[in-house]
Amino acid sequence: MKCPNCKEHNLVIAERKGIEIDHCPECRGIWLDRGELDKILEKSRDDENSYRQDSARSHSQSDHYQKPYKRKKSFFEEIFD
Repeated sequence: MKCPNCKEHNLVIAERKGIEIDHCPECRGIWLDRGELDKILEKSRDDENSYRQDSARSHSQSDHYQKPYKRKKSFFEEIFD
């Protein structure tokens, strides 16, 4: 399939964490099919939740006081805020 942006080069399909992403090596455009953005957001939430659980486990096992974890805004939260 040709790149919708530069109209000359073919899109390359790459798979990341089970999601196929089409990208153009020339203009570096990224093209997602229907539902792929939702899958990316879902995986992002799952990764964040597993990180929080691991972090909470390690904090509960320590004997000394630590400051509460302050969550950094995600890339998407910063864009759509």
